[in-house]
Amino acid sequence: MANWLDIVSLLATVAVFGGIIYAILLVSRSVDQGVQSAKEGLKTKGLHITDQGLSVKTSKRFDREDYVDATQRGFVKAVNASSFRKGGANESPNASQSSLSPDTAGGKKPNIFKRTLSSHSSQSH
Repeated sequence: MANWLDIVSLLATVAVFGGIIYAILLVSRSVDQGVQSAKEGLKTKGLHITDQGLSVKTSKRFDREDYVDATQRGFVKAVNASSFRKGGANESPNASQSSLSPDTAGGKKPNIFKRTLSSHSSQSH
C-alpha cells in the first residue's frame, strides 16, 4: 500500500510536469502572437507573408523608360568594373611603375612630341 509520502511525491511530480507543459504553451502562444503582429506590421507596409511565400504590393508600374534606365545603369556598372590594358598587345602584362623610366616614375608624363621633333629635326639637317 502507498503511504502519504508516495502520494505527495506523485502530486509534486505531476505539478512540476504540468507547470512545464503550461509554460511551454504560454511561450508558444506568445511567439505566435509576435509572429502575427509582425505579419500585420509588414502587411501595412505592403508585404504579405503566406505559407506559399511572400507577395509584395507596389504602387508603381514600371514602364519602358524605367527598364531602359535600369539596363543602362547595369551596363555602366559592368564597364566601370572591367579593366582594359592601355597599351593593348604591345604592353607586357607584368609592366609595373618601377620598370618605367625616371621621368615617368616620378609622376611626370614624358613629352613624346619634344623627343620626336628633336630627333626628327636632327635627322633632317
